Amino acid sequence: MLEKNALAYRGIKGSLLYRIKHFSPAWFGMVMGTGISGAILADYPFGAGWLRGIGIAFWAFAAGLLTVFCSMTVLQQILFPETFMQVLLHPTQSLFLGCIPMALSSVISDIIVIFGKKAVWPCYVLWWIDLVLSLACAWLVVFVGFVHHSRKQPEGLNAVILLPIVTLVVNSSTGSLIVEQLPENWKPHMIVLTTLGWGNGEVLAYAYTCVYVWRLLTGSMPGREMVISCFLPVGPLGQGAYGFLLNSQNLQSYLETHGYSILLQVPVFTYIGVIVALLMVGTATFWLFCALAGCLYFRPKVFGLGWWSLTFPVGTYALATHELGIVLNSDAFKVVSCIVGTTVVITSLILSFVTIYFSIIKDDIFRNYAVEMGQMCSATTELRSASNESETA
Repeated sequence: MLEKNALAYRGIKGSLLYRIKHFSPAWFGMVMGTGISGAILADYPFGAGWLRGIGIAFWAFAAGLLTVFCSMTVLQQILFPETFMQVLLHPTQSLFLGCIPMALSSVISDIIVIFGKKAVWPCYVLWWIDLVLSLACAWLVVFVGFVHHSRKQPEGLNAVILLPIVTLVVNSSTGSLIVEQLPENWKPHMIVLTTLGWGNGEVLAYAYTCVYVWRLLTGSMPGREMVISCFLPVGPLGQGAYGFLLNSQNLQSYLETHGYSILLQVPVFTYIGVIVALLMVGTATFWLFCALAGCLYFRPKVFGLGWWSLTFPVGTYALATHELGIVLNSDAFKVVSCIVGTTVVITSLILSFVTIYFSIIKDDIFRNYAVEMGQMCSATTELRSASNESETA
């Protein structure tokens, strides 16, 4: 059946239609990886001007990818409107919908880090759009999963279940960056919203991580094909530490500016931010160790878009340690951030070339997605037929 369908997409136009039809939301993970690489380089510890230039190039690449992928998503819904429900009801592909708002957040963060106040209002508008998308993923996609997705075996619970949830944490961190550049009278509502988003996302992420730990205890580590996903628990912790640290400093600064002079002597909220961030970075280090050990033990060989989960979660760890290095004036944290950040940037470069090879030259990524969705449709058809037969009987 797949070969017959492939024959219908010959030629340049047919090849483009084939890619549009079988475009997965997981592609936005590439934007996340290149975007956070740009943020790392644009504000690199012990950085130089030429590193910032490379960071701007990464941001431009990420913004270009985001434009292309958004265009393909819109065209997919126009030309093949049935694909949205197929993705939403798919137990794995629906989770990757969370990559869309996180990709937008990554690009917004790059813009505000690179251009500062010059771009604050466009970023502010884009942030509201990203907030709506993040809520749609963290609430709607999760609710659909409660109703329609069945994961009776522990092996079906991989770390990708965190993807729709982390959107709120990433959105909160991006909002905290924007707060620094806003006028004083615009800051209070943003501080409140970013704190609410952080709390909603982190609490759900901790709940989901507990379920994931139960899966590890009862069903062992994910196999070779899914072991890369073990890096995902680093994300809500690294991004959460980074966002909480930024937000606590924003609150401290705002209260100091508006008459709370006692906070000039004892920066309570900054202290709280540092303590919480240290706890989260410590836990993130544990998950980073588990992920690295799992990859060394199982040695994944088959490339897929899931490999991009190597970049964004670990990149958030680099941002968190960098911010701790600034607040604590600690060269140790800055060195850790340099090492981890450099690894993320190099990995993003390598994965970019490998992704282009397997998507344009070999066409494996689109073909594998078509097979996965085809298997899901076949299973759904069989279930409906069995249900109809039982009702008839």
